[in-house]
Amino acid sequence: MKAYLEELSSGLAEQYKLYLETFIVDLTCDEAFIELRVAFALRCDHVLRSEVFKVEASAALDDVERRAVVAALFLEIEDHIDGAIAAREVTN
Repeated sequence: MKAYLEELSSGLAEQYKLYLETFIVDLTCDEAFIELRVAFALRCDHVLRSEVFKVEASAALDDVERRAVVAALFLEIEDHIDGAIAAREVTN
């Protein structure tokens, strides 16, 4: 799971490399939950934003299902980054 997380993180950091100054992801998995802690700062304002995404994972029993949940959480992370970029562009 660690290699998969690093692959997704690297891809997202590359996708937003013009906007992101800092991007950090931490994954916690157990039998009941999958939790992603995310922090990022935009180059334009240097403000560290953080968010915790926690999903019940009792239905995701194998690695394939857990990877699908993590991939879906990364789509949520993209939405948060897009929102921060859009909000910053509106204020400029």
